[in-house]
Amino acid sequence: MDKMFKRTLLGAAVALASTSAFANAESSQVGVISDFNVQAYGVAAISAYTEKDQKGYQWDNESRIGFRASKDFSDNVNIFMQIESGWVGVGEDGKGATLGNRDTFLGLRGDWGTLRAGRMLTPMYELVDWPYSNPGLGRIWDSAWAADVAYHRDRQGNQLRYDSAQLGNFNYSLSTGVGDTGVDNNFFYGAKASLKAGDMFTFHAAVETEKNRQKKEAVAEAWEICTDASGCGAGIAQGDNYEKAGTAAEMVDTLGYLIGFEASLPGGFGLSAAYKAGSSDVQGGAKSEQGSYSVIGQYWNGPWGFKLGYAANLDYELDGAEQKNTADNVVSGQLMYVKDGFVPYLRVGSFTKNDGDSTPFVRLGLEYGF
Repeated sequence: MDKMFKRTLLGAAVALASTSAFANAESSQVGVISDFNVQAYGVAAISAYTEKDQKGYQWDNESRIGFRASKDFSDNVNIFMQIESGWVGVGEDGKGATLGNRDTFLGLRGDWGTLRAGRMLTPMYELVDWPYSNPGLGRIWDSAWAADVAYHRDRQGNQLRYDSAQLGNFNYSLSTGVGDTGVDNNFFYGAKASLKAGDMFTFHAAVETEKNRQKKEAVAEAWEICTDASGCGAGIAQGDNYEKAGTAAEMVDTLGYLIGFEASLPGGFGLSAAYKAGSSDVQGGAKSEQGSYSVIGQYWNGPWGFKLGYAANLDYELDGAEQKNTADNVVSGQLMYVKDGFVPYLRVGSFTKNDGDSTPFVRLGLEYGF
């Protein structure tokens, strides 16, 4: 399933709610024998997707469910938890839909802010995912998995994150965690900040760095049958049993940053844009760097909304040398209608890979939160 769809329609509904055209009050208290505040919530989302050269179409079921519970510990400390399932998946086979696959944590909150431990988005990825991936730009913009150079995490466990209270027009988040529990001294650190300037503009910035991230696992020495004498070593013929040399793990240090803005313009128009860049430095090897940008315009007229977005990865650099013809891009438009919490939508776009081949795609779906 293409990750670029995450939170897009619910985010659109939130944007529309800010115009007073749509509001959805949460009323999900469930009956339990407990003096804790317990809620059930979820998203029902299914869409039909097809693209050029794909045989037929596929059903992408991004429905998920979660539970929250909270209780005051003292006058200014509320203890809360959340556990949320993953998506049902492509073809409704349920892979990845286990409870706890998405944001799952235990936390404390008060007028001093929120402190959480568990599995959640990193601060930088939270901005990458929203508002700059909608509509359908993640296949290019999301460098956690789609770009040539990976320099930030996405949703990550073993994380401790602090989100400040709203400090006037400013708020910030800090995070640290373990990237891979099986790798020695593999830690990541992240931060983001948002500043609202008047009624029209909000500015965002984020940074994330990680040490000792394992890019490739070590390969142990092994005895094999030689299938190509030219690559097996001197004196070894095809069909001979020989000891193939092992390779060490490839470890990298990464650093990424993002700057962007959102603008709420008159007449129902809106604009957002961001630039992000980062590096992946192989320990004892080459350093790769890449930049990307995303630009999105939107227009709302009552319950109708339209978004048009463009995102691109620039040619990446390897030890300072530009690697030609490695850039790629995507353009995508989305028409939405919001009624009583339901959001039917149509998305049409095309992404162009670094080989110059363009692939048109179409998605038709329905989403609602409860």
